[in-house]
Amino acid sequence: MTTNHPVADKQALRRQVRRARMALTPQQRAAAMRAVARYASRFLRRGKRIGAYLAAGSELDLDVLISTVLWRGGDIYLPQIPAGSRRLWFSRLGGERRWYRHPRYGIAEYDGPCLRAEKLDVLFVPLLAVDAQGYRMGQGGGFYDSTLAFRQRHPQRRPLLVGVAYDCQRVARVPREPWDVQLDYLVTESGLYRFR
Repeated sequence: MTTNHPVADKQALRRQVRRARMALTPQQRAAAMRAVARYASRFLRRGKRIGAYLAAGSELDLDVLISTVLWRGGDIYLPQIPAGSRRLWFSRLGGERRWYRHPRYGIAEYDGPCLRAEKLDVLFVPLLAVDAQGYRMGQGGGFYDSTLAFRQRHPQRRPLLVGVAYDCQRVARVPREPWDVQLDYLVTESGLYRFR
């Protein structure tokens, strides 16, 4: 991994990586979106249940990847935040316009048939920073930590966890907690990296 952030404090690291991510130009973002879809294409197979996310803020956009999955006959599942829980459901994207805004967080969600993460084949995971060993640091809400806690007990179970980031989000080491789950892969604009 190329970038080195000698920062132990999570908040300082979050600020540092957010600044780097926000400094990317629209051209760099568009090129990264296309490159990520190309490098991740090995996971985008017909009949697979693929978990993805809708980019918020300066996150890497998965529009090209989502379109590729649908074109190849796969199913896309997008996260839903249930009331009173941090464990995400994943809702199958359909042709109907059944979008709504989450009442608390204001993010777009899709109202379709839902699955838990354990039922997905591949899950593309958003992150703020990722280290050389495949550990991620998120935005701080704990939603993916809670959702993926089962992988602590069963590390070889599905889904395959593929982190998605710009190269500027790669760091030498993120501060780790006992509940953190290692990613299987990372995909960035420069390639696909395997951790396990």
